[in-house]
Amino acid sequence: MEFTVYTDGGCSGNKRDAGCNGAWAYIALDPANTVLGRASGLEVNTTNNRMELTAVIKALTLLKAFGDNFFGGAKIHDCIVVSDSKYVINNFEEYVPEWKNNGWRKSGGGSVVNIDLWKQLCSLSPEFKSVKFKWVKGHSTSKFNQEADALVRKLLY
Repeated sequence: MEFTVYTDGGCSGNKRDAGCNGAWAYIALDPANTVLGRASGLEVNTTNNRMELTAVIKALTLLKAFGDNFFGGAKIHDCIVVSDSKYVINNFEEYVPEWKNNGWRKSGGGSVVNIDLWKQLCSLSPEFKSVKFKWVKGHSTSKFNQEADALVRKLLY
């Protein structure tokens, strides 16, 4: 069976160390597509990419707890993360394995941005049978994508 989570993140100003407010949100669904939970949060001095990653981490943390406590263990379930963030999806699928092999350095030797959050995501993903990402266009007709976006906007504006 598979869990599904819709995530979103955003930031007003989008400049780290400039005191910009950011927000994250998720809607988590069980294998029967019943909403298990929704959550959102606000952070200061952040970027939209950090908020996108935070939304995924918070959602997977919730789903792991639900899987372990009510669904026979998270490790026997797949998880689909639906996101409009190509930053999260492309880096997770294409670059994270390389970064890990290089001691969390980019192929050119540079530092990985948001390494703390990437490491958290990488420690959570093996807690499921699989974690796969599905891209959805931002502000699309997806009901849950729109809801996650609305939760973020409510905190920012």
